[in-house]
Amino acid sequence: MLPVILLSYITLSVAAPGCDPDKVAITGGEYRLTNGTHIGSRVEYTCPEGKYPHPAYSRECQSNGQWKNEKVRAECRVVQCPRPVQFEHGEFFSRKPRYFVGDVLQFECWAGFHMYGPENRTCQANGKWSGEETKCDNNVGDCPNPGIPIGGIKVGTSYQNGDTVTYECQRGLRMFGSKERTCMKNKHWSGAEPSCRFWYTYDTPPEVAQTFSASISEIIESSDPDKVEGLTDRRIKVRTDGLMNIVIVIDTSRSVGKRNFETAKEASIVFIEKMASFDFTPRYGVISYASFVKPIVRLSDEDSVDAEAVIRKIQTFQYSEHEGKMGTNTRGGLREVFYMLSLQSATDPKKFLETRNVILLMTDGKHNMGGNPTVEVKRIREILKITNNGNREDYLDVYVFGLGEDIHEEHINDIASKKNFEKHVFKMESVDHMKEAFYEMLDEVEVLQMCGLSKEPSTDEEGVEEMYPWIAKITITRPYSEERCKGSIVAKSFILTAAHCFHLDEELHHITVRVGDRPLKVKNLHRHDKYNPLGKQDKMVEKSFDYDVALLELQEKIQFYRLVRPICLPCTTGTSWALKQRGIAVTCSDHEKTLLSSELVRAMFVAEEKERQYERKDVFIKRGNKRLPCLDDTKKIEKFQAIPDIRDLITDNFLCTGGTEPEVDPQTCGGDTGGPLIVRFKQRYIQVGVISWGTINSCAGPVPALSRDFHTDLFQMLDWLKEKLTDLEFLNESYRQWSK
Repeated sequence: MLPVILLSYITLSVAAPGCDPDKVAITGGEYRLTNGTHIGSRVEYTCPEGKYPHPAYSRECQSNGQWKNEKVRAECRVVQCPRPVQFEHGEFFSRKPRYFVGDVLQFECWAGFHMYGPENRTCQANGKWSGEETKCDNNVGDCPNPGIPIGGIKVGTSYQNGDTVTYECQRGLRMFGSKERTCMKNKHWSGAEPSCRFWYTYDTPPEVAQTFSASISEIIESSDPDKVEGLTDRRIKVRTDGLMNIVIVIDTSRSVGKRNFETAKEASIVFIEKMASFDFTPRYGVISYASFVKPIVRLSDEDSVDAEAVIRKIQTFQYSEHEGKMGTNTRGGLREVFYMLSLQSATDPKKFLETRNVILLMTDGKHNMGGNPTVEVKRIREILKITNNGNREDYLDVYVFGLGEDIHEEHINDIASKKNFEKHVFKMESVDHMKEAFYEMLDEVEVLQMCGLSKEPSTDEEGVEEMYPWIAKITITRPYSEERCKGSIVAKSFILTAAHCFHLDEELHHITVRVGDRPLKVKNLHRHDKYNPLGKQDKMVEKSFDYDVALLELQEKIQFYRLVRPICLPCTTGTSWALKQRGIAVTCSDHEKTLLSSELVRAMFVAEEKERQYERKDVFIKRGNKRLPCLDDTKKIEKFQAIPDIRDLITDNFLCTGGTEPEVDPQTCGGDTGGPLIVRFKQRYIQVGVISWGTINSCAGPVPALSRDFHTDLFQMLDWLKEKLTDLEFLNESYRQWSK
């Protein structure tokens, strides 16, 4: 007989393991526990302004019952800013081993070098130096001096086409931006300007609102510049047929945490509401991911263009839907974006390649499964046919927002797009600040002035007028003669043109302005106060064109649409948007240094070879030493040889084009007078001059070597323009001439 063995199961009551609550305090600051002292809970630290929590913003209660880095006592330490290592072609003061909040760096360039950026930069409470990077440049390279971030080292001092520079940050600093940049044929540097930061450095909500809204607005404008403006508001109007995708990807992993996830949801809703408030209608995709991916809204959904429906779906989605599988598969989240785009590509390949794509990734940058997420970014670029040499680069923008208190900077920087003059990666002090930044975007976008836009014609009927929508035709019909000039639309009520197109006693009813297909009558003619064609005859100048600029004020306002829109003028907020130079520190000098950056500046004007047949003419503006042949060639022409000082004829108020170096410049002709001389910046067009006069008229034949054209320099006319164009918002700081 087998013995009977009774097994008794006894359940013991064991206290749930946790971490010591006496070891969470921080000296000089405050803390908050996310879930008591249980395993998996975190303690989050905050410090007064100008200080940061050492050794980290948060600590997690680990499975061994100890807080992470428990042996290092938490304390609030004083914020420092990076220390300069290199400064090229100049000096900086004062030199100190450490720089704290309030410390000032002063920069000085060597003789022969111009300063770009602020002379003084101040260490701020977020660990960043105020203002943009300061650079010294003598403008001899194909590309401008790319600069050296404070705290960084640059290898490479040649800035010709094809040259490459590399960057490295001091030990203890993390790099945002591009580690390597190449001087491209368009005279811009590839990639994004680098910065070196301490781990605790963060971007403030105003900074993010300013830089992110400027960048996203540029994409919106480029995706379809068909904006309709009412009399009382400014709204971005983009067609609803899928010319733009916005995909929001939210990290829902355990390392991010429920609170940060909920705030990220709220921030996403704020962002969509802001876009919807401007009557802007893209297709939305929304994705949540942890170990697995959960699409909340797909681009293919019928209601993906309905902002309210998208917001409702985001509100309904819960953190718990990942059911405890809380790993971090960032690559999986981006793979889902790729799948969404692949479906669009298969459905309508032509329209797909015309569509701009924006990805907003909110993550702490960590990924412990799925592999490297940059692989999916590469696949997305491939399906959009974006090449490494920059072709179609404008069709994808990946913005990464650091989510949570413990962010892996290197990973979020690797994923984000890297474009010159733009910023695509943001690390904020808290997720609440990200939501605050999206709220502040409203104030930034409201001042958007959609100037300088152009678009390839969509139909044969529209033709080239859609490419040059800011050109105005001016006809002066007098009793026994008719004169034709050009002008440019600069505001709803004003056309900018040349003063000499009109007689000094011109009657307004003689003047007709045509924009698009519509003739408009003139309410007033404003010539520059100093324009006086007979004012230099005592200096043997038979007719002076100095200050040859005028504004035609129209009787009724122009309604802008795709065939009729304004061009950008220097030193206005609209041009700051176009140049991606936003902020209170931006000056007119910054605009000039960007637009007229060297002794040979590539520019263009628009000629009308036949009725309604515009043609772009590329020329070079000659500045500095390259301008001297303009004076010398003019002195050789017989009708000007009697002028004792040629500078009485060709004053500093003129920009010069023409000649045969570095190549033959086409001439302006009679009907071109008063039209704009334009510098193109990316996809935007900024007027820098008004076509005034030329030395030789040989439009019917070959261009003579001595031929020169002169254009009224708008940078020299800014006081007058600011006085007359009260509808435009000009930069506050007055213009300072920096070079000629």
